[in-house]
Amino acid sequence: MNAAETSIVVNASVAQVYEQWLRFEDLPKFIKSLGEVQRIDDTHFSFRSFRDGKEQHGVIEVVRQIPERRIAWRTITEEVGLGVVCFEPRSNHTTEITLKLRSIFDPSISGQSADEYLLKFKGLMENQAPPL
Repeated sequence: MNAAETSIVVNASVAQVYEQWLRFEDLPKFIKSLGEVQRIDDTHFSFRSFRDGKEQHGVIEVVRQIPERRIAWRTITEEVGLGVVCFEPRSNHTTEITLKLRSIFDPSISGQSADEYLLKFKGLMENQAPPL
């Protein structure tokens, strides 16, 4: 099994970070291998991804949510994948995010990929216009 775990601190409140991560449709903004994510219902999202020049389709199923603390999911495809993202407030305006990814078959899961995802997520969060 391939696994990765990494953390980063984001300059945004835990509520803002959690709400952004729940927008699974926005995952392609910081996970480059995802081409499109569409909501099916409250806990299922269809996705299209590209790996090694091949297009893949599947479903992301959210299996656990603890508001402003944790989101866990699994992918339902030829390649079984699991993910957990945890949110830890560091102050009123900063949040530590820990991302854990596992894949039974996909050798591309790596710490480097997870680091890249979180760096792009941080950029997304910190460059957004503040709410009115």
